Amino acid sequence: MLPSPRIRQLKESRYAFLAGLVALGFGLVAVALLRLQVVDHEKYIELSKENRVRLEVLRAPRGAIYDRNGQLLADSAPSFSIVFRPFPAESTRLAQVTLGGSWVAHVASLVGTDSAEVQRQITLANRSGHSALLRRDATFKVLAAVEESRAELPGLEVQIEPLRRYPHGMLAAHLLGYAGEVNDVEVDSLAVAGYQSGDLIGRSGIEGRYEEFLRGHDGAEFVVVNAMGKRVSTLSEEPPRPPVNGHDLVLTIDLNVQRAMEEAMAKVERGAGIAIDPRDGSILALVSRPAYDPNEFSHGLSVDRWRELSSGGSNPLLDRAIQGMYPPGSTFKIVTMFAALRAGIAGPETRLQPCGGYYTFGGRSFGCWNKNGHGSLNFIEAMQQSCDVYFYQLGPRLGLPRLEAAARDFGLGDRTGIDLPEERRGLIPSVAWYDRRWGAGHWRQGLLLNLAIGQGELLLTPLQLALLAAEAGNGGRSLRPHVVMRVRGEPGFRPERSIRSGVPAEAGVWNTLHTALERVIDSGTGTAARVPGLRVAGKTGTAQNPHGKDHALFVCYAPAEAPTIAMAFVVENSGHGGSIAAPIARQVLARIFLPDTLQTRILAPRIAADTSEVERGD
Repeated sequence: MLPSPRIRQLKESRYAFLAGLVALGFGLVAVALLRLQVVDHEKYIELSKENRVRLEVLRAPRGAIYDRNGQLLADSAPSFSIVFRPFPAESTRLAQVTLGGSWVAHVASLVGTDSAEVQRQITLANRSGHSALLRRDATFKVLAAVEESRAELPGLEVQIEPLRRYPHGMLAAHLLGYAGEVNDVEVDSLAVAGYQSGDLIGRSGIEGRYEEFLRGHDGAEFVVVNAMGKRVSTLSEEPPRPPVNGHDLVLTIDLNVQRAMEEAMAKVERGAGIAIDPRDGSILALVSRPAYDPNEFSHGLSVDRWRELSSGGSNPLLDRAIQGMYPPGSTFKIVTMFAALRAGIAGPETRLQPCGGYYTFGGRSFGCWNKNGHGSLNFIEAMQQSCDVYFYQLGPRLGLPRLEAAARDFGLGDRTGIDLPEERRGLIPSVAWYDRRWGAGHWRQGLLLNLAIGQGELLLTPLQLALLAAEAGNGGRSLRPHVVMRVRGEPGFRPERSIRSGVPAEAGVWNTLHTALERVIDSGTGTAARVPGLRVAGKTGTAQNPHGKDHALFVCYAPAEAPTIAMAFVVENSGHGGSIAAPIARQVLARIFLPDTLQTRILAPRIAADTSEVERGD
């Protein structure tokens, strides 16, 4: 019996409804697939990568640093670091279970640090997704222990990265500076420049000043990891990007001169020495005492060691050559003599009131370093014997404006512009400066007596003293001290030139000054700096120090007839410049200009004799 038309119609309606539901289901699936595979394709590809692929940074070595003759001063060497790699995103719960207290305690004992610090580092790493550096430059013993325990310490890995190395240790430490890690406090402010926590950044010296050139560009590679974060393979779809080394620097420093100065100042507790080429302003050597070993910062410092370096009276991190400020003492008589000659108030044969050991001015008595007096002296003899009484008389005759102008012409009382960070200005007081301090017209002319002999409010850095000697030696041609000669890979780099116009004076002024400075060494207060067969010109100085023994100072240039080197030395709390600082200069000059055989025969006995003699004068 055939179904009725009504029943047949009902069945067809049901089939149509079911077919529609099936079609709708397939349509929804098709739309979802279309969205997954087309619309949100890139999104899910990235999510997939994040879950199974990890980005690993390939550290770029910093540029090497060389002296002017190609001798290596700093480079980067491969080292092994212990790092924690965060687990993939889908393994969060597994990470929480695995990285418990026993894991942290075990890792802390292996890397030799506090458990709380390890916990802090892995917490930050899990939040940021970046690796955490637990120990830099690990020893073989630590590496072996980590490798033995890796199966039970998931997330812990050994990474090869460049370590900053200074092959000569403390030599030229303040000039080279050091590089340290970017810490958690700095990371936000430095993120714009591409730095991450644990990256190296130049902190001082050349490392800090030329960070933009020395810093390389890190590379990267994508690696496939398992659920425990362990590396399985390299992602073939994303080829690694190799790191790019930083630029190499060639300095003006001469390693031979640097070594000679370091050796000569080996027994100096606190002080500085600097050598400059009077022909172009290039720095040949720079020493500051006490020193430190910049390799310590590469290997990592303890909190106690950092406190020892950064605090206390000796302050080894202070670069006294450019940051120490001292009264120049009688080395400033170079400026006073020059100003008096240029102004025409005295000539080489001018004789003033004889020296009886003191000078009376304004009802006060001003003593000479030679309490027995020098008697009657002409101008050259007064410089030769560093007679204070003679220069006391020049101060009021010169007046402060002319004395200040001469000092400013030599670049004193302002930054020299050397390419090292945190150079100090020093102080050359002016009329306006005294008016601000004491009130207009309320300061006494007696101040000029102290200024004329380099005391009073005058403050100069050893670098400024070396610049004074260099420009006095080259006849007043202005110089801009600089340390970097060339940046490899940057052909357009040039050291900046001095913006000063030079030190104007007639030839007769320079001839008289040069004659007087040679006499100081030949038969005056600086005879301890004499070197056989070498014409040396210079000036001794002894600066009064209210906190202890006087500072010893000495400046010079040589050969006097055509200078190729000018130097300045300051030895804190040590005594007279003629007996303490001048012999140091002699030792450096002998190392540079005398053959080895002559050094052995002449220099050693002289140094021994100098240390046993009664202190020389100013």
